[in-house]
Amino acid sequence: MDRSGNAQNTAAGISGATNGQPVPKTEEDVWDEERLEKAMARLKEMHIQLRNLRTTLPRLLEPLTKKQPSPETLFSEFAKSSTTANQEVQQFQRLMKEEGTSVVLEQARKSRAENPNDIKPWRAREHPDWLTRDT
Repeated sequence: MDRSGNAQNTAAGISGATNGQPVPKTEEDVWDEERLEKAMARLKEMHIQLRNLRTTLPRLLEPLTKKQPSPETLFSEFAKSSTTANQEVQQFQRLMKEEGTSVVLEQARKSRAENPNDIKPWRAREHPDWLTRDT
């Protein structure tokens, strides 16, 4: 154990300790490159959806700000924008409630707690394609 009382990982692939006995890593503890890439893709999708939600209310109210030819058209356009807004919010809620999302966020929290000084600030200008979905 290190000075902070945390168990240190060894090259043998063990994590933690129980009564001095090493506990083998489970598959859930292993974050290889492929798993990290999938987690980053999930975080990117969450970020894109969240950024798009910032414009949900203006897009919802847009039919109300334009002169419409008739009340029926106004109602129809507002109903369409309201349905779209509702679908976007529900899609984001589903993504946030998925098991995989909570696992990724928990791993990020653990990583930040273990290495708070090793976090490099993220800058959007350094990533011009940050709102482009991968195909």
